[in-house]
Amino acid sequence: MAKATNKVVDIQEAKREPWEVEWERCKPYIAKAVKHQDSYTIDDIEDKIRNGIFHLWPGKKSAYITEFVVFPQIKVMNILFCGGNYKELEEILPYIEEFAKQVGVKRLYGGGRKGWIRKIKHLGFEHDYIVKKDL
Repeated sequence: MAKATNKVVDIQEAKREPWEVEWERCKPYIAKAVKHQDSYTIDDIEDKIRNGIFHLWPGKKSAYITEFVVFPQIKVMNILFCGGNYKELEEILPYIEEFAKQVGVKRLYGGGRKGWIRKIKHLGFEHDYIVKKDL
C-alpha cells in the first residue's frame, strides 16, 4: 500500500513553464538593474521573455537578459540587464558568447553605469559611445 504524504501540489505551480519558474527565481537579480533605467519595467521584461523577444540566462545566483538586434550588415546581441553574483556572471558569459557565435552574432553590446567598463574590460569589452537627448 502506498504511503500517503502531506505534500500538496500547487496546481498553478504545476502549470507553469520551466522559464517561468526560473524567471520568478531570478527576477530579484534583474529588478535591481531595472531600477537604474526608465525604458523597461520588470513586467515589460517578463512579457518580452514570454513572447521570445528577450532571453533569460539564469545562473544559480545571477541572471542575464539579452535580445538580438539585426542590422542590415550585422547581427548583434544586446546584453540588456544582468544582476546577482558578479563572479557567476563572468562564468556565464562564455556560454552566452558561444551561443551567440553559433547563431551568427558578430558583436555584443551592453550598457550600464560608468563603473561597469572597469569591471568588464578584462573580458574583452571596450568602451563605446552613445549619446541621447530626451524630447
